[in-house]
Amino acid sequence: MTATRKASPWPTVSLVTAAATGFALTYFSYEFAAISPNIFEILGAGLFWCAVVFLLLAFPLRRAAKAFSKYAPTPAGVLVFVGYLVVHLLLYGFVFEAILDSIYGSGVPVPQGLFVSTVLFVPQSLLNAAADVMFYPSIVVTVPPTLAAALSFYNVSIALVIAVLVLANIGEARELNRARTAAGKARVFVLLPSVGILFGASCCLSVAGVLGVISPTALAIVSAGWVYYGTYFVLPLFAIAFLYLNLVSIMKVSTGLPAVPTLPQAP
Repeated sequence: MTATRKASPWPTVSLVTAAATGFALTYFSYEFAAISPNIFEILGAGLFWCAVVFLLLAFPLRRAAKAFSKYAPTPAGVLVFVGYLVVHLLLYGFVFEAILDSIYGSGVPVPQGLFVSTVLFVPQSLLNAAADVMFYPSIVVTVPPTLAAALSFYNVSIALVIAVLVLANIGEARELNRARTAAGKARVFVLLPSVGILFGASCCLSVAGVLGVISPTALAIVSAGWVYYGTYFVLPLFAIAFLYLNLVSIMKVSTGLPAVPTLPQAP
């Protein structure tokens, strides 16, 4: 009987501690609210979201991270990952900018070009600190006369996780197609998982794309405000859950097919 080696809890403890430290730095950054940019707010939010991303990929999304590491070094993998990342950040940047306009008013003048905003929600409280972590610091890019997009650590972190899942899904679907061909199975084995990939990735981008085109004018309608907040904060989480479940289903189907024989390498 061989003893099983238990996983060390220290990576989890370290990442949770890093996230808590980042949140504490954000709360502490109120003491330096008069300084712009607020370095403590930047460090706090950055540390918090880096820890969250590593926690997600190291534990609940570990299988996706492992598949991603297998396909990311390929030219096609780099193209898919970077391509999705750019599109996601651009579309959700429009939506986030519309949300900021709804908070501060679209009439507030902003510098042209690129600038960093480290605004804090007042008064100082745990709830407002949590909102600060979600919204700030923000990088706003403006292009005359009216085009503007805003990025936050939350936006970038979510985009990274979804891009990892998209590439992992595509890579595993290709492997499934090879196994399906070798086993002589019907194309439905690959069709349904492929539809799942398209649905999980496109639903997250399509709604943001529509809102990005019509923002920020539609946000002037009070009843439409919840659509922007739901799209920005809830829809990406749904996409993460859906893409991960789709990836798990692809892997389960692949295990039921015979392994694809590999060609022997030349000496």
